[in-house]
Amino acid sequence: MTEHPMSGVSDALEARRREERRAVEEAGGGEAEGFELAEALLVEHASHGDQHTTSQIGRHAGRSDEAAAALDPDVYGEADRERHA
Repeated sequence: MTEHPMSGVSDALEARRREERRAVEEAGGGEAEGFELAEALLVEHASHGDQHTTSQIGRHAGRSDEAAAALDPDVYGEADRERHA
């Protein structure tokens, strides 16, 4: 058995490791393509990891119900019928 001078791993062991990894590599395993990073960012944003409160959601959402009610009825008209829950 010969060893690689840099790694100290034998040729037989190196060949066995390559064979063991072959199926994984053929299936695309080992290539994360950024999925782990994207998942971590999604978790961070969903858990408000940036220490912001949810009040910003309301500010970014647009008009409030009062503002929507104040719209010109000649332009937007009335609802056809009311919904009862």
